[in-house]
Amino acid sequence: MIIYTDNPSYSQHILTSTVPLIQVNRGSTAENIDQISRQLFPEKNIFVGSSGINQLFKYLFISEYVPFSQYDLLLQFAKLGDKFQEDILCFAGSGKNFHGFRQRKWTSVPGNIHLSVLLHPGKHIEHAEIAFLILAANAVTQTINNLERLRRKAMIRWVNDIIIDNFKVGGVLAQTQIQGTIIDKVVLGIGLNVDKSPEIENDQFLEGATHINQIAQGKIYPLKQVLWSLISNLEQNYRAILENNYRDLLNYYIDHSIVVGKHVEVYSDPREGEAHKIAEGVVSGITENLELILTGQQDLIRKGRIKLLNSS
Repeated sequence: MIIYTDNPSYSQHILTSTVPLIQVNRGSTAENIDQISRQLFPEKNIFVGSSGINQLFKYLFISEYVPFSQYDLLLQFAKLGDKFQEDILCFAGSGKNFHGFRQRKWTSVPGNIHLSVLLHPGKHIEHAEIAFLILAANAVTQTINNLERLRRKAMIRWVNDIIIDNFKVGGVLAQTQIQGTIIDKVVLGIGLNVDKSPEIENDQFLEGATHINQIAQGKIYPLKQVLWSLISNLEQNYRAILENNYRDLLNYYIDHSIVVGKHVEVYSDPREGEAHKIAEGVVSGITENLELILTGQQDLIRKGRIKLLNSS
């Protein structure tokens, strides 16, 4: 893995081992990588190092702070055709203009994980439009539940929120780029609260935010431990998708769904205006296309926001 940063000191706190980081001239790297580094590190010195800590992702860009969404940046680069064929990670300690699903504001604060990923499957993948959302949601859930003090605490709230006791601890985004039947590129966005709970607007759907070290019963998990566990789980789940093991990932998602067996209300999710209730019932299952099956409802639920009506 080749590491790029504008802040060697900060980066050493993120990496699992000390990596020599050497200043390089702009334009001395490959054109595609130079384009990304110019966006992430404008008018700043660039430092590069190499580490064997991961074999799947070729590049890791580390920023202590970015004033824009790295997820949106990777979406832009994904549209540039064959210029970008490497698997890339972008980590930000904090920043501005980050967002979640349907452009909902995601407040970033230092001490948490803000990770964007660019993948190049280059093959047909079953249920690709939802497979990578499941990949990311599972990876976050696995990362939390693998921590000793948090076994089985994290659950997935349909469709892309990771929660603990109805408090949001993380969320994921995924967008695919398809050429014919081939999945050319995928961009993932992941937010995971490790050390702080960002302020979020409380509504009927969530009780607020939490973070890993708030619920770890006195244990403090370092950000880099959680980050590299997350990257490892992303790699494992990505390989499962490439090996056509979608069903295994889907089964994990369903097994860790907070909504299955629960009485829920489903609301519309407009970008503007008030949400209104569109369905109600007990979630009896989730289909292979990630649709909700509600008792007493003939139609499958394909979109909307979920309100849990009981905790049993």
